Amino acid sequence: MRPPARAGSGSVARGIASRAQAAGGDPEGGRVMKTDQLIAILAGDTVLPRRVVPRIFGFTAAGLVLPAAMALAILGVRGDLMQAMAAPVTMMKWLLPLGVALPAFVAAARLTRPQTRRVPMLWIALVAGIAAVTWLLLSVITTPAPELWPGVIGSSRQACLTSIISISALPLALAIRVMRDGASPAPMHCGACIGLAVGGLSAAIYALHCTEDAPLFFLTWYGLGILIVTGIGAVAGHYLLRW
Repeated sequence: MRPPARAGSGSVARGIASRAQAAGGDPEGGRVMKTDQLIAILAGDTVLPRRVVPRIFGFTAAGLVLPAAMALAILGVRGDLMQAMAAPVTMMKWLLPLGVALPAFVAAARLTRPQTRRVPMLWIALVAGIAAVTWLLLSVITTPAPELWPGVIGSSRQACLTSIISISALPLALAIRVMRDGASPAPMHCGACIGLAVGGLSAAIYALHCTEDAPLFFLTWYGLGILIVTGIGAVAGHYLLRW
C-alpha cells in the first residue's frame, strides 16, 4: 500500500506537477516520471535547504534544553566537574559523543535535500565510533578477569541508559517533525543520522552528572544508549520521512 502523501512540504510539493510534465512525466499522458527525474526536479528547488536546515538545528537545540535542564536538576552535576574535564581519559566522555554527534548532525541536515546519499561528514563520525570500539576492546583485553564484569556493569547503568534515552526523546521528535518538510532520498539513513546526533549530544549532557569514569563503563553504556537512539531515529525516518 502506498503511504499517504505528506503535507507541509512547502515549495517541494508546489509545482511538482508542472515540472514533471516538462521532465516527461505527465501522469495523465500515461508516462511515468523516473525516480532520477523526480530527484533532479527536487534538487533544483533552492529554497528547501535554506528553510529546513536552520530549523533542524534550532528545534533540536531548543528541544534539548528542557530535558537536559530537568535531568541535571534531578540528578545534579558532579562536584568535581572541572577536575574531571582536565583528565584526558575522563574528557573522552565528552569528546567521543560530540565527535560522533556533530558530524552526524551535519549529515542529517544535508540528507534532507534531494541529492546524492553520500555524505562525507559521516566519515568523521565513523572514525570516532571506531576509536571508541577499539578502546573498549583494548580495555576488555587488558582488564584482569575478576575486575572485568564489575567494571562493565558499574553502579549506575540503568540511570545512564534511561537518562540518555529520555533526554533524546523531545529533540529527536522535534527534529523528525521538521525534517518531514524536507525531501530526503534516504529516509531511514537520514533518521539514523539525526538519532545518532541527538544520542551523542544527550550522552555528553548526561556525562556532566556521571561520576563513573572507567572506560569499560562509559564506552559500553554511553555507546549502547547512543545506538538505541540511533535505531529509534532510523525507524522513525523509515516511516515518517518517506515522500
